[in-house]
Amino acid sequence: MPSVPISDKDRFMCIAYLLKDVGSKVLRQLFHDMVTPTCTLDQHLANNRSKINSLLKKKVLTVSQMDGMFPPNGDPTNLTDYDITLLSALFKNIMPSLVHQEKNLIKSLRDNRNKLYGHTKSCKMNASDFQTCWSDISSTLVTLSQQCGDTKFKNDMSMKIQQTQVPDASYLSMIHTLYRRIERLDSNK
Repeated sequence: MPSVPISDKDRFMCIAYLLKDVGSKVLRQLFHDMVTPTCTLDQHLANNRSKINSLLKKKVLTVSQMDGMFPPNGDPTNLTDYDITLLSALFKNIMPSLVHQEKNLIKSLRDNRNKLYGHTKSCKMNASDFQTCWSDISSTLVTLSQQCGDTKFKNDMSMKIQQTQVPDASYLSMIHTLYRRIERLDSNK
């Protein structure tokens, strides 16, 4: 259990951070590692342009996601701008080398993100739900990060996952700051 008491809001924000920060980084690194041995990211996307265009037509992807992959100004795409939604769509549709287990893990990560952000009534999570959610998401992230080639990256992600489960005072301060920002955004709607 956490070394400092945390509130239901803190638990929710810890899971949100785990998904948004750690989850996105793991998927980006995995995508990068799978693409770059044979070509650049831009080349890989260009090679799969017809498949990607069909995803836009099917409304799997949005115009803004397309603009991120194929910037209208001609600049190279930037993988750091890709979120879990875009990455999971690309993994599912243009990464034939993914094994079934990896596809299921990526889908689980995306589904957990959707459940947390899209299907919740409040930004709170009780201790039991936190443990269940944290266990599922962290084990998924650990398994996916082990597929990445960079040992330092694997160690960094393991440390971030541990920080999320057992937050210290400075981590909780960051979580509270994020929560206040979210509340301000919600009040401006």
